[in-house]
Amino acid sequence: MEKRLAILNFISVILIIAVSYISQTGIINGNTMGSLSAEYYNLFTPAAYAFAIWGIIFLSLLAFSGYQVYQAFSAKEDLKFLRDSGYWFLTANLANAGWVLVWLYEFTGISVLFMFLILFALIKVILNTNMERWDAPLKILAFSWWPICLYSGWIAVASIANVSAYLAKIEWTAPFFGEEIWTVVMIVVATFLNIAIIWRRNMREFAAVGVWALVAIYFRHFGEFPLIAYSALIGAIAIFSNIIYHGWMNKETNPMYKLIKRD
Repeated sequence: MEKRLAILNFISVILIIAVSYISQTGIINGNTMGSLSAEYYNLFTPAAYAFAIWGIIFLSLLAFSGYQVYQAFSAKEDLKFLRDSGYWFLTANLANAGWVLVWLYEFTGISVLFMFLILFALIKVILNTNMERWDAPLKILAFSWWPICLYSGWIAVASIANVSAYLAKIEWTAPFFGEEIWTVVMIVVATFLNIAIIWRRNMREFAAVGVWALVAIYFRHFGEFPLIAYSALIGAIAIFSNIIYHGWMNKETNPMYKLIKRD
């Protein structure tokens, strides 16, 4: 079972990387990811440079799935994470590839469902494997936990942006407040969710992605929508401060701290 699952996980990572590359060529329905993001203009979407994080995520997922193949076929000493995660990582990647297709074919409402499926599958991986809840060695941190943290952290942000894009497409009018205030509300919600993730699940890497996204929102709106820009900046500072403080409070489990203390 472990060998089959490891191979499927690795193939699924190659699949989403290939689909992501093809999505930028415009050969699928004449659209690209960027062109549709611009078409469904909304205030929560971060600056374009923020999406470069996919490069880091893809590299980490290659390391993640490659490590699983190595464990399944050679080392066979760290297979618990692979067994416990089951087929949920594969599900997340297949849903990711499906999301790209429905997004490019402009089935935006369906794309929201795919995005939530990705997020749900990654949450199942996190819960089933009890990630970040015990003092693991560096190889588990680097090759099993951190890639999932980065992946799920960005999908959490992308889910909010995807919903915002869908609402922009159907020309939804925000009740009681304008779009600017509702964007600030979403920023506040994202800030508190990331802080909760830090303290409830010890997933500082997940929250670091939230900092990246909020800083990109700040740069996108600086000078044009100062309320949104400074709300995003304050949110990023709040999350980052909690990351630093939580890391200090739990420094005994930090691999670098252990190495220094040993020396």
